[in-house]
Amino acid sequence: MSLPGPPRAAHRPALASLHVPLWSIVQAGVQMGVALLSARWLGPGDRGTLVLATTVASLLLLVSSVGTGAASRVVLAEPGRWWTWSRYLRLAAVLTVPHLVLAATVGVYLVTVLSGAGAGVRVAFVVYAVAALGAHLVREGLHGLGRHRTSIVLDVVAAAAQLALVAAAHAAAVYSATTALVIAAACYTGALLTGAVIGWRADAHSRTVAPAVVTTREWWHRVGESLAFSRFALVAALGQYYVVSGDRLVLGALGRSDQVGIYSVASTLASLAVMAALALTAPITRKTAERGSLQAWERAHVPVLALTGAAAVGVAVGGWFAIPLLLGPEFDQARTLLPVFCAAAVPYASCSIDAAASAGLRDLRTGAVAAVVGSVVMTALATAGYAAWGTHGVAIAVLVTYLVMACIARVRLRRAATALAAR
Repeated sequence: MSLPGPPRAAHRPALASLHVPLWSIVQAGVQMGVALLSARWLGPGDRGTLVLATTVASLLLLVSSVGTGAASRVVLAEPGRWWTWSRYLRLAAVLTVPHLVLAATVGVYLVTVLSGAGAGVRVAFVVYAVAALGAHLVREGLHGLGRHRTSIVLDVVAAAAQLALVAAAHAAAVYSATTALVIAAACYTGALLTGAVIGWRADAHSRTVAPAVVTTREWWHRVGESLAFSRFALVAALGQYYVVSGDRLVLGALGRSDQVGIYSVASTLASLAVMAALALTAPITRKTAERGSLQAWERAHVPVLALTGAAAVGVAVGGWFAIPLLLGPEFDQARTLLPVFCAAAVPYASCSIDAAASAGLRDLRTGAVAAVVGSVVMTALATAGYAAWGTHGVAIAVLVTYLVMACIARVRLRRAATALAAR
């Protein structure tokens, strides 16, 4: 009988820790394919309308969720918790009602004003917005249950299905901004329903606790506690999202939808340069929290920034040749915007990993402060930049904004490091 080989269990945690970043990269790649195909097949005008509609929907999603998604990562992970998966889904359903009203009123108004969308786009926008909120809450809830990889894999499958349906719609000559929104809504709905079932099966707590009758008063009391807990997450999430996507809203308000379409191609391509940094934020936060030190950040931040810089150069050079080949001459202006966004990738990566390390030290304000200040700076500079240099002025405003945010995050992290060393 042969002797057993050396145990391999010690390698599994290290390999398992790579699953979420690797799946995140796959997800970004598939979504990039959807973005490029929609740009090529819709053209600058309809692509701009689609970008503005999805941007407004995402902004309203964060408002309507009132930070519940982020809070679910805590309330669904606590031992002896009151919140079960079924109760969380009930809260998600409750939040959907005011969100539907918000999307059908404020959302439709913004999409119409910013893009001049027709009736078909407006109806599809409302359907998309509601489906996006449900998918967001279910996805975040799965993270709360510890099903991180499952949550991201669902996103990958939904994006792959969207890619296939987009290609089918184009082949059938029915692809437009309206059908693009309907396709995305259908994929979100599929992910929502699948995630809801997976969450119910994964939440052993729901099946082990004795079922209890919850009075209406107790229900709303618990909901109020949850919303009070999540309000800070709402501020941070809104600020961070606006910093990333608010430039498109400013451009949509001041310019034309075709300009937004061209602009979004450059910014989407440049996002490839920061994938590694964003994928590593969660591990950096976790390791910093586990060790109570900045050792993980000290080892990672220089290589991450170097990798981001190299990727930015590669994307800028590759994109210069790829844009006219993949998208056609109508997107040529994106070639000159791309280097600016690629340069902005480095300070954005720096801010992201610094804020992640700060969060590991229980300093959640660093990311929020950087995002709020960045929102103000970006709005002011983008408005002035567009008046002076058009879309290039908006791109330069984004670069300056990320530099400001990176400085804020680094200064606050250094202060935290000094305080940590003094203990």
